[in-house]
Amino acid sequence: MELSLDIIWIVICGCFVFFMQAGLTCLEVGFIQSKNIIFVSIENLLTFMVTTICFCLVGFPLMFGKTFHGIIGISLWGLKGITSQNDLGFAFVFIELMFAAVAVTIFAGAMSERTKIVPLQIAAFVSSILIYPIFGHWVWGGNFLNQSPWLQKLGFIDCAGASVVHVTAGFIALAGITVVGGRKKATSGRSNIPIATLGVFILWFGWMGFNGGSTFRFSEEVGIAVLNTNLSAAAGMAGALILNFLMKKNGGYLVSLFNGVLGGLVAITAGAFYCTPVAAIEIGFITGIIVDSSRYLLERWKLDDAVNAIPAHLVGGIAGCLLLPFFIEEQYLNLPDRISQFGVQVIGILANFIWVFGLSYILFIIIDKTIGLRVTTEEEEKGLNIVEFEDYYSWEKYIEISGFEAEIKEKNSLLRKQARLLVVTEEQEREKLARDLHDGVGQSLAALKLMLGLAKKQVEDKKDERLSTNMEKALHLAETSLMEMREVLNNLSPKILEKKGLTGAIKALTQKVNELEKISCKLTIKDELPSVDDTIALNIYRVLQEALTNVIKHAKAQNVFITISYDEVKKVYVFKVADDGIGFHINKNELGLGILSMGDRVKMLGGNFQVTSRLEGGTTVIMEVPVNDGK
Repeated sequence: MELSLDIIWIVICGCFVFFMQAGLTCLEVGFIQSKNIIFVSIENLLTFMVTTICFCLVGFPLMFGKTFHGIIGISLWGLKGITSQNDLGFAFVFIELMFAAVAVTIFAGAMSERTKIVPLQIAAFVSSILIYPIFGHWVWGGNFLNQSPWLQKLGFIDCAGASVVHVTAGFIALAGITVVGGRKKATSGRSNIPIATLGVFILWFGWMGFNGGSTFRFSEEVGIAVLNTNLSAAAGMAGALILNFLMKKNGGYLVSLFNGVLGGLVAITAGAFYCTPVAAIEIGFITGIIVDSSRYLLERWKLDDAVNAIPAHLVGGIAGCLLLPFFIEEQYLNLPDRISQFGVQVIGILANFIWVFGLSYILFIIIDKTIGLRVTTEEEEKGLNIVEFEDYYSWEKYIEISGFEAEIKEKNSLLRKQARLLVVTEEQEREKLARDLHDGVGQSLAALKLMLGLAKKQVEDKKDERLSTNMEKALHLAETSLMEMREVLNNLSPKILEKKGLTGAIKALTQKVNELEKISCKLTIKDELPSVDDTIALNIYRVLQEALTNVIKHAKAQNVFITISYDEVKKVYVFKVADDGIGFHINKNELGLGILSMGDRVKMLGGNFQVTSRLEGGTTVIMEVPVNDGK
């Protein structure tokens, strides 16, 4: 019997898709910390095992068996009668199994670094026998048998799995990270970007089989499918990079590269062989921008996706399905016009959300309430290599790092204590100097002013105009000197901090600047300051005082803006002083003593200090200070 070229092509493409498991593993390993990479690697192996057995025995019949009211398949149990129902036979089962395995691996990666291995395998089991195949039946149930489940009958289009594989995986991931919560801040971070890059290249390569094999025949459609796949990935990367450049997210372009490529690949999966190469570029470019934008929303909503699965797969898949009606050639529409097709595409995405996210959320809640989803804080700190597999090397590394971190922490604590003691000593010396000046020079100037006043009166009685003028000048000089002395005393020892607290002192500084001519100072307090330690309050006040002094003396500004806010993500108070002055060119080797002193004060408080400026563009001073206020 002659072997069909179509079957050979499907098997080859299935192997391509199988190789994507290696790509997903590399990508995940590259995005997580080394103390969890063994866990992720083994977890992916176990997940593939579970999916392979469960999908073949249960998932495939539910997805491609004879439809029951267009909702669920009810035949092909035990894969009986496969070769008699379709010429592709078991080759079709093989490639569909590979698609299912990709979907399950994707959502497990998003929950990495804090989720136990057993709950992930339970989720893989339920996904492969119920969640994934039921939605797959609605969209692809007629691909094996001659039938039309309800969503396919409506005219929903998904050529190769943008919704069936990627949106499904994305909604399961979203439900999972919503229930399990985020990683500890201290444990988040990337392990190996070159390995992640290798993973992206492997996925890019495997996607040729993903989309090329979805033609289910070796025809002219294969060429356009693989070309469009490549073009969309490249355009997606370009779109994400341009967005990153426009948003000026310095250093963040590494993640943008990955998001753009994967987003472009996922999006074109919806209509890989239904659109022109130009349309593929447009779809990829638009999706790259949308996908990379979505990760900032996840950060704002505090949804911790360890491998950016939700932006790339969920958002990319939705974008691809919804863009499809406007970019594929009109002859491939299943409905009379593009707007009608768009409406059906929206219905398909909503159906996926209700079924997949709804059931997944319930599943994860049940798991969490029974056996628990998440490892303990201590176990997360150790790493899942140790917790799940007792890896000797990871234990050794953990002990080494823990000891080193403890030593550094102790030294940092000692240095901060010494720095605070130095500040207290400095302030005591300032107070002593202020008292000495007040009791000595200050009293003398006051007495001189009084004597000059009496002398001026005597001269005026004698009506000597020349001598009276000189006495007037001398009296004015004495008054000016006394005012300057009081100003120096106030700067040496700001009593207003004791009287009105930090907020009141900052308001007084603002008012003082507004009393000057040709400059306006506006204070905006978005989040009220808590009661803080005297040393912290003093250093914050000194930094703001120095910043305003620099504006007055050097900036030639007309306006200066002080903003105080609380950053919920970083858990710090942010003090910002911005002016519209002449600015200056920042050279770290030539910064003045005042700016360096400001930076040292902020570092002593465990905060961050930043100065940005450009010629004729003003200067901005930002101080971030951690304050324990119970938030």
